[in-house]
Amino acid sequence: MKILVISSNLIGDTILSTGVVDHFLKNNPNAQFTFIIGPTAGQIYQHFPNLEKIILIKKEKFNTHWLTMYLHCWNIKWDIIVDLRSSFLSFLLFHKKKYIFKKDKKKHHLDQLISFFQSHDSDLNIYISSKEESIVKNKLNPQYKYVVIFPGGNWEPKIWPSSNYNQLLKILLKKFSNIKFITVGSAKEENLYLNSIKKNIPEDKIINLMGVSLTLTSAYMKKSHLFIGNDSGLMHLSVASHLNTIGLFGPTNDHIYGHRRKNCFVIRTKEDYNYFNRLTLEKSKSYMTTIHPDQVVDIITDNNLL
Repeated sequence: MKILVISSNLIGDTILSTGVVDHFLKNNPNAQFTFIIGPTAGQIYQHFPNLEKIILIKKEKFNTHWLTMYLHCWNIKWDIIVDLRSSFLSFLLFHKKKYIFKKDKKKHHLDQLISFFQSHDSDLNIYISSKEESIVKNKLNPQYKYVVIFPGGNWEPKIWPSSNYNQLLKILLKKFSNIKFITVGSAKEENLYLNSIKKNIPEDKIINLMGVSLTLTSAYMKKSHLFIGNDSGLMHLSVASHLNTIGLFGPTNDHIYGHRRKNCFVIRTKEDYNYFNRLTLEKSKSYMTTIHPDQVVDIITDNNLL
């Protein structure tokens, strides 16, 4: 049995759909899965147990990359096509059954997926390798509690200033003696944010993972105690890794992308999403400045997260 998953290029949307993919895996345990997906998000499925192939979407002029995708898939009769990006490709391929998902901007993303696919299970999941588990086991000291920090994002207006992260780390170090920080994100985000975040923080208190793979990042998250970061794919990766998560929201919609698990918390700006939605936002400006580090500390202490 062959299942084709046409996935999002976005890390966050890909992670949010992992519960759907697991739903098809549970119902078709002998199926072989092929993923059409963007290069960065494709890392999510590199250790998927029933993986046959990952076909990476490399954008080409005039959208001709879709012709390339078609040529990869046209001569296969797919038992099931799961199209998570409402592409025309799923209409062109031989198949027995197809599911074409289309986003609704008014409903929580997970509710949409559960309703459309009738999966009755929104549990997100990241598959990691035994090698990655071993790396983490050898690196982390059980005497410490580890706080994962993600300071980046793909849009400047939703990024909490680095100086606030730096202030938060200093407060937490004074309050908790047995903690260390793990910084996560891309190599580009490392260049942009790391130096300002770790300013005047002891070097032995920070493990820098910025630039490593998403699955290795998840392996560290699975053995950590808390995530603090901007609304982002890495925030969703934290939730999928079953880590206590504090997500920071401003000009993005927490009613669509904020998680509602017992161990997930949303802190948003004084302004709600509708306020920002009425504005013309400057792309080079952060709109997250009304969130204060003390608010994050209060969430941590009130809920005994450390």
